[in-house]
Amino acid sequence: MIFEFEDSEVAEVTQQGDALHIRFSAARLYDAGRTGAGQGLWQPLLLICKQVAHANKAPEPHFSEILTAIGRVHRAELLLGSQRLRSLPMPFESDAAFALELEFASGLFCELKGKGLELRSLLSQCSVDSYQC
Repeated sequence: MIFEFEDSEVAEVTQQGDALHIRFSAARLYDAGRTGAGQGLWQPLLLICKQVAHANKAPEPHFSEILTAIGRVHRAELLLGSQRLRSLPMPFESDAAFALELEFASGLFCELKGKGLELRSLLSQCSVDSYQC
C-alpha cells in the first residue's frame, strides 16, 4: 500500500523529546497501481519525524505552531535524501535526512527538517472505503 499525504486528515501532533508524532485520523492509502481522486482506503496512521532539528525555518525547533496543526493536508512535499516525494510506502522506515513541508487546507504551513522517519499503522484500527460527513 502507498500512503499519500494530500487529502489525508491530521488529528494530532505531539512532541516526544526531539521527535514529532503526527497522527492521521484518515490517511489515504491505495494500491501501487491505482491512483486518482477518491480511490483507495482511509486508515489511521502515525508518522514519526525523528531528530527534528528545524521547524518553520527557526534556528532551533519551536514546535508551538505545528503542535496546533490539525485538519486536511492540502499540499505536501517530502525531500528524503535526494528524492522529492508526495507519498510513501506503508509501512516505511528510514534514517535518512528529511525535509517535510505540509500545507493545510486552513492555510497553515509547516516545514520540518530532521533525520529519520517512520510511518506505521495504528494498532487495532481498521480501514474504510470512504468517510461521509
